[in-house]
Amino acid sequence: MDYSVSEERAQLLADKLFQFSFEEREPDKEFFDSLTNPVELHLIAGVYNWDDGMEVLLWIIDNPICDKATAAMIFWHAQPSYYTEFATEQEATYDADVYRLLRKIMTNWEVGFYRTNLISYDPRQDVKAEPIDSTYPNPKWSIPDYIKQPQVGQFPVELY
Repeated sequence: MDYSVSEERAQLLADKLFQFSFEEREPDKEFFDSLTNPVELHLIAGVYNWDDGMEVLLWIIDNPICDKATAAMIFWHAQPSYYTEFATEQEATYDADVYRLLRKIMTNWEVGFYRTNLISYDPRQDVKAEPIDSTYPNPKWSIPDYIKQPQVGQFPVELY
């Protein structure tokens, strides 16, 4: 399988799944469901504007082709140490969507949902990622070690 993404394809991804809320349109779920390249999911996640909401990010983390590197990148872009102050989604109130996203990534990882490790990703090298040693006062849960580790895959994907 070809895991590259052409400039033309990257533009199509952008047209269908980026900045949609600013243009008062919805993300194209039918188009998203047609994706078969895990690098495309990684590309979407890496440049995604979180102001557009969690919907597309949830599609990505619940997609069977989501690579471990993509799930880890989304996790670290969410600034997870802040959310460790909440024991439940109800405690997170305003930030419940991001809390749910983080917990879903951890659950998916723990049950073996993310089966591929094709893409390389190191949160220590990602300028958008929270430092892995960040802590929040009085955390109610810990960030698991497995998600702190660099993902060493066959394909480095440069997004930054």
